[in-house]
Amino acid sequence: MRALDLLLSLACAVLTTLGMILLKSALPGDMSLAALLGQALPLIGAALVYFTGLGLWAVALARNELSTAYPIGIGLSLFSATLGGHWAFGEAVSVGKIVGGSFILLGAFLISRSKPLPPPHSYPASYS
Repeated sequence: MRALDLLLSLACAVLTTLGMILLKSALPGDMSLAALLGQALPLIGAALVYFTGLGLWAVALARNELSTAYPIGIGLSLFSATLGGHWAFGEAVSVGKIVGGSFILLGAFLISRSKPLPPPHSYPASYS
């Protein structure tokens, strides 16, 4: 995966996490229709940030194989959501989450550096 594609995936993860933080912050406690309508502008702003990240995700998917882009994008998003929840809402970060997140980042790194395997050998038409 090229550096630009990794940057797209990282930007996607950051924007979607920021969008989720803004969404969670804007949601009213009672979830009544009146309360939701009162929060319409912050909710729309949160959706715009989130969908901007989704747009970057679409670009990254279009530029790469699904089997490469998907695990990297999802892995980075999972890890950034854990950090974002801790930073924005004081959600607990345990040793398990740190170790698991480290494995996710290691997996994303390994996938990004992997080279495709050569195609399997094809047999002559006379063997079919």
